[in-house]
Amino acid sequence: MTIAITILVSILVSAFLAFARQPASTPVMRGYYLAQEMGCFACHGPGGVQGAANFGALWGETPPFKAGGAIMSFIQSDQDIREWILYGLPRRLWKDDVKPEVKVYRASEFGKDWVHELGVGGIVKMPAYEGLFSDEELEDLLAFVKLMSESKKPISELELKGRDLASSLGCMGCHGPDGRGGISNPGSFKGYIPPWDGDDYAELVRNEDELRQWILEGKIDRLEKNPLATYFTHGQTIQMPAFENVLRDGDLEAIIAYINWLRDNPISDHSMSDLGPWISSTVPDFPDITERGKWLYERSGCVSCHGPAGIGGVANKNASGGYVPSLEDLAENMELFEPEEVDMVISILNRGISLDDKELEVPLEHFDSILGQYKSIRKLILTGARPGSKGQPPAMVMPAWRHRLYTDNSPPSQADINAIIAYLISLYEFEEEDSEEMIVAVED
Repeated sequence: MTIAITILVSILVSAFLAFARQPASTPVMRGYYLAQEMGCFACHGPGGVQGAANFGALWGETPPFKAGGAIMSFIQSDQDIREWILYGLPRRLWKDDVKPEVKVYRASEFGKDWVHELGVGGIVKMPAYEGLFSDEELEDLLAFVKLMSESKKPISELELKGRDLASSLGCMGCHGPDGRGGISNPGSFKGYIPPWDGDDYAELVRNEDELRQWILEGKIDRLEKNPLATYFTHGQTIQMPAFENVLRDGDLEAIIAYINWLRDNPISDHSMSDLGPWISSTVPDFPDITERGKWLYERSGCVSCHGPAGIGGVANKNASGGYVPSLEDLAENMELFEPEEVDMVISILNRGISLDDKELEVPLEHFDSILGQYKSIRKLILTGARPGSKGQPPAMVMPAWRHRLYTDNSPPSQADINAIIAYLISLYEFEEEDSEEMIVAVED
C-alpha cells in the first residue's frame, strides 16, 4: 500500500511539474520562430536585423525589419504586411487587381541595365506564402514584423531612458527585441528566458522590490530560499547578470518604468503554446554538421549574446569595445583564409573526426596554427571566460557549457562542440567575383 501511494504521488508530482514547466509564449516569440522556419532571415538578414544584398533593389538590398529603415518605404498598413507575406506583393501594387505571377529569366539575356529597363526591382523577389500557415500564425508573423519595424516607444522621458538603457546594457539580447522576445536557456525551469511582457515574467517577479533585486543582484531572496527553485536558477546555463556596479543614479528607476510600461502595453493576448522547437533537448537528425551546429547555437542560448548568425551587436557594459564579440569572422580567427580551407575543416568534422585526432593528416602547411586556435575555441566553449582583475568586470561573462548544453541539463558531446565550430566558421563571407550568369525572378 505504501509503495502504491509513493508511486501515485510521484506520478502526480511529475505531471504537475510537466504542466508547470510549459512556457507561456507570446505572439512575438511565435512570429520570430515562424519567420526563421519559413526562411525569412535568409533575405532580411539574421534575426531580421541586417538585410541582405539584392542587385537591382532599392538601396541595393532586401531591407531588414528595422524601425525607421528602408522597409518603411514598402509598408503603409498592417494589411500591407499581411499581403506582402501572403502574395509577395500588396494588393495596392497589383496590376488591374490581378495577383502577379513569377517567371524565371537569365540576367545575361538583358544586359547590364536590364533591371532598370524592365523596372522589376531586385533580383531576389519576395515569395508568396499563401496557404503555408494558419490565420493565427499570420497574425504572429505580423506581431513580430511590426515590433521590429515600428518599435512602439513609450512617451515619457523616464520610460524612454529605461528603454535605451535596457538596449545599451544588453538586456534585449536575452529578453528579446524591446524585451518582448525571449531566448532558449538550457537548465532553466521553463527552458527559456521569458520576455518582460509575458505571463512567465509574473511568476519570477511578483513585485517591484523583487524586480529591483533581480536587476541589481541577478537573483532574489524568495527563490534563493527555495531548494527546488535554486536547482533551476543555479543550474541554468545563462545566468542573470548583476548590474549593481554598472548602473548610475536614476538608471534603475528608468528601467523599471520601461518594464512597467511594456507590461501595460501588450501587443496582443498571450497564450500557452508548444515551444518545442525553442526548448527541445533532442537534436533533430541533420544530414549536415553545420545545420546541427546552427540548431545548437540557437537553441542553447548562444544567440542571445552573440546575436543571430554570430553578428554580435549585443551591448556588454565594461567589456572590451562595449559589446559581446561577433563570431561571424571565426574562420579568419582560426587562420582559415580560403573557402577551400573552411570546406576541408568542415568535411573533417562532418566525418566525426576532431582536428586533434592523432591519426589525422591535413595537407595544410599552417595546420598547427589552425589546430591551436581550434583547441582554444573548444576550451572557451567548455570552460567559459572569467573577467580580468583590472577595472570593473563586464555585466555578462561567457558561461561554461561543459556541464550543460541542453534544456534537460545534459552536457555537450565532442560532436556537439565540433558542430558549433563548423557552423560558426561556415558563416564567414569570402570575397567572390561577380558571376556572369544570374538566375532571376521577374514578374509578368
